[in-house]
Amino acid sequence: MVGAPRDPSGPQVGGLTALGDAVAAHVDGTPRVAVVVPTRARETRLAFALEALAAQTIGTGAFEVLLVRDGDVHGPRTPPPHRLRTRTLTMPARGTPAEKRNAGWRATAAPLVAFTDDDCRPHPGWLEALVAAWESADGEPLVIQGAVKPDPDETHLLTGLARSLTVTAADGWFQTANLALTRPLLERLEGFDERFSRTGEDTDLGLRAVATGAEVRFAEGALVWHAVHTLALPAAIRDRARADQVAELIRRHPAQRDRLYRRVFWKRSHALVALALAGMLARRPALAALAALPYALANYDRSVPPSARHAAAVALHLPARFAVDLAETVQTARGAVRSRTPLI
Repeated sequence: MVGAPRDPSGPQVGGLTALGDAVAAHVDGTPRVAVVVPTRARETRLAFALEALAAQTIGTGAFEVLLVRDGDVHGPRTPPPHRLRTRTLTMPARGTPAEKRNAGWRATAAPLVAFTDDDCRPHPGWLEALVAAWESADGEPLVIQGAVKPDPDETHLLTGLARSLTVTAADGWFQTANLALTRPLLERLEGFDERFSRTGEDTDLGLRAVATGAEVRFAEGALVWHAVHTLALPAAIRDRARADQVAELIRRHPAQRDRLYRRVFWKRSHALVALALAGMLARRPALAALAALPYALANYDRSVPPSARHAAAVALHLPARFAVDLAETVQTARGAVRSRTPLI
């Protein structure tokens, strides 16, 4: 292994420079790490992601970025920073997340492949932490997860129907906002299962990797900031339509039930929605109010100092949140019927 010079435009942190030199590209130009970013019609978000990648402490000579775009999207495209080693792949038409990620990792010879999304901003030390975890595995098949937190520049938007993502440990769901696998392991698994067209492809991949004996590590320093998406009610309901594929995931991986709420509900919110609905069907106002109370309390943010204003804001958004959670619960149940797997 021969270390290439660090990109002088990239920031350096403390004692991390040596590792950045050590993981530079091979003599033949093959990067040590490839970052796969599927994208669709999010040019501003993508610009943030690419700038964050250009600022990686590992040095831009050590990795390449595979942007995977849809062939049916036209118009101005975000130019990557000049110092970033980037290749763009274009799908024949609109590709699913699984198809795009497969196209990305198959186009690189890098021995470690990291996945993130176009609405994420990796911390400057993200790739360096992933590489450190990989190198300490001494060539063993490896799946690496890292932390995901709402973007600190956008946390003030986390109200109403806004959504983001939080991952604080290796939770068994293997979210591709921050996930890396060794290339030989990806080849053995034949990548993502493209039958998961909307959701679940990342969890399925991780669970299949574990089934082959691959080790799972959580890289504490590999942090990614996830955007906060503010959604109107119709868009939020459409966003939850993908829940209909979760039951198929559980059917294929029955042990994943241990990670469900009460082993039947995909999320605790689904159980609370079902309880509230049962109270409504009883047609007794007092009973309906009592049954809805747990759902209302679950939507009260206890990290905010108690106040009448906050309580009023929760009450104002509660009907819309209930509608969205109800839509997701219904979609989950529909998928359960189709997959013949008990799930709500």
